[in-house]
Amino acid sequence: MPADVKPYLVPLPETVVWEPWHIETEEEGWTVLPDEIDGWDPGTDLRLARRVRVDANRLRHETGVEPADVVVAFSWTSSSTGMTEAGSPVPLGADGIAVLDARLVGERVSGTLTLRSALCLARRPTTLQPGVASIAGSVLCEQMQRVALESQSSMFPMQQIDFAATRLSPAASWHLESSTELLAPFFGAFRVLINTQDRELCAALMRGAKDRRQQALLDELEAGVAALLLEIALSVREDLIEREDWPPDTVGDVLDRTLEISGLELIPPSTGQDIAGLRTRLSGAVRQAGRGRTFR
Repeated sequence: MPADVKPYLVPLPETVVWEPWHIETEEEGWTVLPDEIDGWDPGTDLRLARRVRVDANRLRHETGVEPADVVVAFSWTSSSTGMTEAGSPVPLGADGIAVLDARLVGERVSGTLTLRSALCLARRPTTLQPGVASIAGSVLCEQMQRVALESQSSMFPMQQIDFAATRLSPAASWHLESSTELLAPFFGAFRVLINTQDRELCAALMRGAKDRRQQALLDELEAGVAALLLEIALSVREDLIEREDWPPDTVGDVLDRTLEISGLELIPPSTGQDIAGLRTRLSGAVRQAGRGRTFR
């Protein structure tokens, strides 16, 4: 597209090789970063690393830029918190390789992460040439990857509060803050509130191994939240089908995908009998989607 054409020379795709991102885990050590991290504990730091290989001679020939004048920069953006942070730029080694190593603070990430790596001009060259990048920070090429963080206990950010100090029932274990503003950022509008009076559930949500009862509590929470999300999607179904493509990570996008995955073609119930049938179908759809307790 014309808007993508830069006012300076850029390297050919094969000149810069973006090796896969890897993630470090306690169970498996370093493994290739998947598109989804299932069972991620909210608040857990992410340790990521990758290598970037640059053919120095080709870079010099194709762009007019000296390899010593470029660095590989890395940044990430969280869809739920809206936060963007960057790591320290890494210069190319004598072998044309840069190793990115980053630790993403768990409290600042959730939802979908967009990881951006870019080969940038680090400094203004001593000699200016027509068509050659000359402004520090100019991006010669970049690569982006998205990874979804799927919590083991909930699809949303969580916060523990005392329901007795709010308008919420103090006898309830949890509450889903939600919105039907379909263009709003999903992870900014949806949040699971956990009642601190339910100490057993709060303990189950802590990091670490779970006993059978704790896992059952988490399964119940996950199934309940997933069923409520699906019910909300059904309530705005007519609005969802009016648009084919919702912006990524908006309320409309998530609700539309939730409805599509469920396979349900329902309308909100109007009678007691309809409610009973709807809840049964919701329960089945949630389990088929892999949420909550599975049959054994």
